[in-house]
Amino acid sequence: MHEQEFSLLEGRSITLPELGRELENITGREIVDSTGEIKRVIAHLPNFESDTDTFVATYHLNNQSDFIDATFTAPKSERKRLKEVPVHVELISYITKS
Repeated sequence: MHEQEFSLLEGRSITLPELGRELENITGREIVDSTGEIKRVIAHLPNFESDTDTFVATYHLNNQSDFIDATFTAPKSERKRLKEVPVHVELISYITKS
């Protein structure tokens, strides 16, 4: 649906509120929470040598059951500040429930 526009954001470092605004501009819909609902992705084989963790921010669209998942990585040292620091966007997916 918005894959071409989403691909322009993938690979960039951006804060989650900035990402939320970009997603609003692309979809033409308002995001419920500017930073999304953040969950850590648990790997089957943990990599203790890595200095980053992988997360998914789920952005719910206002007045719709559709949502957007943004997979991103961030330094482990910034885990408590994910809503403030730039994160590296890996993949953005639009999920429709209709």
